[in-house]
Amino acid sequence: MAEVGNQVLSYAAGKDVGVRATMLTGDVLLFRGNGVLPWLIRLATHSDYSHAGLLFRYHGRVYCLEAVGKGVRLSPVSRLLDHYPKGIFYCGLGAEKPTRETALGFGFQQLCLPYDVFGLVRFALALIFARRRPVKPDNRWFCSELVAAAYRIAGFPLTDELPCYASPVDLINGHKLELRGRLTASDV
Repeated sequence: MAEVGNQVLSYAAGKDVGVRATMLTGDVLLFRGNGVLPWLIRLATHSDYSHAGLLFRYHGRVYCLEAVGKGVRLSPVSRLLDHYPKGIFYCGLGAEKPTRETALGFGFQQLCLPYDVFGLVRFALALIFARRRPVKPDNRWFCSELVAAAYRIAGFPLTDELPCYASPVDLINGHKLELRGRLTASDV
């Protein structure tokens, strides 16, 4: 399994202090989920991560743009901390503000589009058979596919792989993300 950041970062929901004050729109969040599907994703990708999303700041609030079973949505990070007790990992990146805005703009255009169940199945088969074939883009997304596509469209690819085959660990292994630590809701 890939190593994760050991540093614990106090999120302090409702306050723009500590790590919250340093978070930038367009940064990336990686998650370690509970349950069978997250466990299978971590096992298949040899990773500690099972989910990914883009960070968005708006009027002092911090959100995650993510693709989940209900489709592409925007969720407050403070609420996600309750749903991911095994960890939300904060990653910064060296992209400039216009690049971040382009990536987020693309992500916002995908809001409410459905989750890419078939894409996830294609990805699982690609992992099993060790062959990542290109597929035609569609209007469905799974989490890391959305994050990778957003930055590829913005001209700042996070991985060498096609966006349809990017897993959460591919994002961190692309060497453009800086893992800063694990977010916690409590004060450290």
